[in-house]
Amino acid sequence: MKETEQKNKAVSKGSDTEVCRILLVDDQAIIHEGLRRMLADAKDLELHCCTEGADALRMACEIQPSVILQDLVMPDVDGMMLVKYYRANDKTCDIPVVVLSSKEEAKTKYEAFTAGANDYLVKFPHQIEMLARLRYHAKTHAVLLERNAALEEVQRLSVTDGLTGLFNRRHFDMALAAEWKRAIRDRHPLSLVMLDVDHFKNFNDNYGHQAGDDCLVKVAQALMNSINRPADIIARYGGEEFIAIFPETAGSGALVMAENIRQAIIALKIPHEHSSAAKHITVSLGVASFVPEDGLQAESLLKSADQALYQAKEEGRNRVLLAE
Repeated sequence: MKETEQKNKAVSKGSDTEVCRILLVDDQAIIHEGLRRMLADAKDLELHCCTEGADALRMACEIQPSVILQDLVMPDVDGMMLVKYYRANDKTCDIPVVVLSSKEEAKTKYEAFTAGANDYLVKFPHQIEMLARLRYHAKTHAVLLERNAALEEVQRLSVTDGLTGLFNRRHFDMALAAEWKRAIRDRHPLSLVMLDVDHFKNFNDNYGHQAGDDCLVKVAQALMNSINRPADIIARYGGEEFIAIFPETAGSGALVMAENIRQAIIALKIPHEHSSAAKHITVSLGVASFVPEDGLQAESLLKSADQALYQAKEEGRNRVLLAE
């Protein structure tokens, strides 16, 4: 997904060559110069240097390198500890770390790999070996990012309605179950708002299915714009029916939110000459609010919201009703 790509970009594109950023963390200027010369003719590798261990994690988070070359002996922060920091940070946990050291002891190598290093080089290997290892790790990292992005996209699609971009019913069912359990644990109220686009079949029959899809997309956007709390969830429940979960919200608060939604749909001013409720698109809304307790099921809240929605339609539509 786009978020993953933006967060993990370690490759910048030039005119003909993809350039991979390499971050060298070493306090010695001679090491910086030595590596700079090694990479001088490697147009696909771009060197960035950090001389202070205390700045290494921040710099790695900012530039998102393809590979981190980490010296083990730093004056301010132990290099082995920095490797652990990279692995513990969400922004750097997947970046390959190649340890640079003057030590060849097996124990030191073991500690480096245990800390999370991907490779271990004794300063300085031959230029050919250095370039080969850097390119190998950069390529491996790029493949990992692509796979992660593909996986996130699959996960997103599995919980998203393809037309409106809202959560789908599958995600709603999981979210309701989780919020129900949390409300029982914390003894907080939980509210649902179920809504239906009034006379939507007539809209489709008279304006066409493409116009109907466009209408649902606009309604979905208005729903999203009507809520401002991160914990609130809106989903497409099916067809022209939508549903919202409002955690830690009593009936009075849910009524206000439902009325805000109703007014937001009216404000769209989508013409509907074939509706008995109004000459524009409107919605009917059913509100239910419980303080869940052991022995009750989440389906009871859902059923109450559905009954309130049915009653709102029976009383003329384009209105909000709270379940008794």
